[in-house]
Amino acid sequence: MAIPGEPAHARDTLVRALHARLRRFTMSQDVEAVLDADATRQAARLHRALPRPDRDREAVRLLHHLYRARALARLLQDDEVASEREQLIVDALVRFMERAGWPDEPVTDAGLDVEQLTAAAHKVEALTEDAARAVTAAVEDGGATARACAACEEARDAAPREMPHLRAGPLQLWGLVLRLRFERTGDVTDLHSCVAKLREALALAGPGHPYRRAVLSTLGVALRVRYEHAGELADLEAAVRHCRSAADWSDGKAGEARSSDGAEATAGHHHNLGLALRLRYERLGEHDDLTEALHRHRTAVARSNTATDGFAIFQLGLANALGEALDDARTILPSAQEVSRARSEQVAALAAATAHAGNPETAALTQAARAGALVSANAASPTEYVTAARELRHALDALPEGNPLLAKCRLQLGRVLMKRSVEERDHRHMPEALVQLRAAARQSTADTWVRLAAAVFRGKAAMALGSPHEAADAFALAVELLPRLARPQLALSDSEFGLASATSIASDAAACALHAGDPGKALRLLEMGRGVLLAQGVHNRGDLAELRSLDGVLADRLTALRASFDRGEPAPHGDLRHVRAREWEELLAEIRVLLPEFWRPPRLDALLEQGSRGPVVVVNVSQYGSAAFLLTPARTGGGLRVLPLPLLTPEAASSRSAALRSALSLLADPDTDLLEHPAQQRRIRDVLAWLWDAVVSPVLDAVGPVQRVWWVPTGPLAVLPLHAAQPPGRPGVLDAVISSYAPTVTVLAHARRPRRHATAPSSALIAAVPAAPGYRHLHRAVEEARHVARLFPEGRLLLDGAAHRDALEEGLRAHPATFHFSGHGVADPVAPSAGRLLAADGPLTVADIAALDLPDAHLAYLSACATAHAGLRLPDEALHLTSAVQMAGYRHVVGTLWPVDDTESLKRVRAFYGHPRWSTDPALALHDTIVTARDTHPLAPSHWAGHVHSGG
Repeated sequence: MAIPGEPAHARDTLVRALHARLRRFTMSQDVEAVLDADATRQAARLHRALPRPDRDREAVRLLHHLYRARALARLLQDDEVASEREQLIVDALVRFMERAGWPDEPVTDAGLDVEQLTAAAHKVEALTEDAARAVTAAVEDGGATARACAACEEARDAAPREMPHLRAGPLQLWGLVLRLRFERTGDVTDLHSCVAKLREALALAGPGHPYRRAVLSTLGVALRVRYEHAGELADLEAAVRHCRSAADWSDGKAGEARSSDGAEATAGHHHNLGLALRLRYERLGEHDDLTEALHRHRTAVARSNTATDGFAIFQLGLANALGEALDDARTILPSAQEVSRARSEQVAALAAATAHAGNPETAALTQAARAGALVSANAASPTEYVTAARELRHALDALPEGNPLLAKCRLQLGRVLMKRSVEERDHRHMPEALVQLRAAARQSTADTWVRLAAAVFRGKAAMALGSPHEAADAFALAVELLPRLARPQLALSDSEFGLASATSIASDAAACALHAGDPGKALRLLEMGRGVLLAQGVHNRGDLAELRSLDGVLADRLTALRASFDRGEPAPHGDLRHVRAREWEELLAEIRVLLPEFWRPPRLDALLEQGSRGPVVVVNVSQYGSAAFLLTPARTGGGLRVLPLPLLTPEAASSRSAALRSALSLLADPDTDLLEHPAQQRRIRDVLAWLWDAVVSPVLDAVGPVQRVWWVPTGPLAVLPLHAAQPPGRPGVLDAVISSYAPTVTVLAHARRPRRHATAPSSALIAAVPAAPGYRHLHRAVEEARHVARLFPEGRLLLDGAAHRDALEEGLRAHPATFHFSGHGVADPVAPSAGRLLAADGPLTVADIAALDLPDAHLAYLSACATAHAGLRLPDEALHLTSAVQMAGYRHVVGTLWPVDDTESLKRVRAFYGHPRWSTDPALALHDTIVTARDTHPLAPSHWAGHVHSGG
């Protein structure tokens, strides 16, 4: 029937549009589908345009079902008055259809009976309300979580298959209670299950769904909690995104205060976003994140009051954000007045949180925060320390055994007692500090970061008391926890961040073990706690071969699982990575029934065996005393000896490292006056002289006359050229021994492992990439590559554009014996695994190279900048291009500690490959090459001290 004043097809268009809206509401519970302005206008146009409605049964019936849906949608919005208005229209249409003699039939095109939808929705809503009450009870009583989960499951299962969107509410509550249970028990299975259920709820709660906002916020919180547990940045980024959607949606809804979430939930959304932003600030250092976090926390406090259940938590969130701002006051709070206001605001927020903490968990969090603020302050009164300790003890008494918050409170109590002891110069409180820190570190349900911090503080407290045995035990536990910061499911950048936050732990552990009289334990701790990521690569290759010989099926399962981590999954599959991580732990346990030592740290005898070819010198730098571990051959006494190095301190090594960096930077700067160059070269010679006095001379005196030494430097020493140490005007290490390096003794053993079969000497890949965007052109790179290629008539030469990433990787697999690269190398100081060789079409990273498996590779010469530079952020991981090539399989690698001019590089390459023993003894060839360069330019060590040999 045509509508007067409208085109003939308008009626059909309106009917189709309204049918589509009904379907959308039916399938997604999107209230906007039937309530938005367009829906209202379309219904009104169709209603007015029916001059003889008794002749258009389809249109009238459609309007009837549409207004039924609108009445239901108003109920879902908790707007009963508006629902009744819609129901009046429904009743009028029902009476009209009764007079017309039309039976009440479903609208065929919509596919569902709205009355059935209404009944099902009301049933699920009722069960969801029951589940919400059960969850509220679980918040107060940890023993009620099982009942809450059962109630959520019942509500979810009540939703008919045809209306999956009704499951969103129960799933949101179920995720919430699972997160609460994780926070009380530390069972990570609950956390992963929580995230999975909330992701399902989000998929069901489309735009306009009444539970969408709550789902977004709850999922954001769960992902934030998982980030705090596992350290995966993707979880934190998703947490910020979801929490922001919930908070901004809240602000955009005029009727928010009357919604099902209410004003408290609105404040909660801002609070949750503030927490996520603050964590992202800690991770990425973006000050805008902390500034916004402060704004969000202040908004949460402003929108709550003392009658609000979350009031104490909101105040606590603000106090913690203010604490972060005060720690970074120079940037966030630039004026003294702002600092003063922030400090007063923090004190007031902590006081309000303390006064209104409604349950033991909130009280514990508040007291832990107050203690953290106290120990971070410059000074506090004895009364403040006494009060903080008393309140923390009360919090501990109120928490059930196994609650992860116990460890957090014990950690803070231990820190308070330590700080009081230091400030009062009285160690009476240290024994209790040790008790609390020991318990926190050993609590298996606690977060890894809390346990690690407690173990480290316990070690420090024990050393302050003069108890090295306890300190060694404490630091040993810290070392055992380090691999948890580099779990297999984490991206390399996540693992790097975690390990960068735990530098020097292995060195301090080794030093404490030495004080306790156990040098063997000290060496093993040093090996276990350094090169954690490199050790994973060693295990992946060495132990796997032994496993495959015993059980090929287990080896294949492990290889496939490892490959799923190495490929990296996009964000939507992050949950699957965590599931696989649990499979990984279970598979390792199964393998260790067959091979008990599988992927465990090497035994002491295996480490000492590496000294059989010549002294291996592990130089440890620690605040508790530095020393060299001398692994020497049997003919010189054999075994392990320890040489104290009193001149070597962390501060001294760091200052020489800074001086070297500064001098090299000025020498490389084209704006530096040439007359300034001799002064910078003198600074480098001063560093070499200090290395001689502090490290190398005592070591060479101790090991006696030898031809070869392998150096394994730690901490700030890892970026300094031990092989070039030399006193002024006298012979140095280059005149005494041939030097090689290794990141760890374990990696050295890996480089020395027997090859399955010999590779043809002519198997070589030579590549030159002289040009890269943003970098200067290397005019001698192609000349260098052609010179090397003449030694390998059957090798493969890739120049310029031919040296792209795929060609390089393919060439390495086809020609593994020798690899020579001439081009740009880039060391990444923030993310060492992103260090890279610049191929013609992009970077070939440390991670890319280390993932290669070239078991028969022999020699790699990386004629590029800083390919052996460990960086300052993760020196003990020794993640750089040289170690990556070694992990790929090369026995010998030549690299550089700093950028070298390409003309000088060409001279070194000609001399190296012109040496008669470059292939059979690359370390000797490089040594003689460096000696010649030194004798030519004795006053310019920047030209010759940067080249190093690794492996052998």
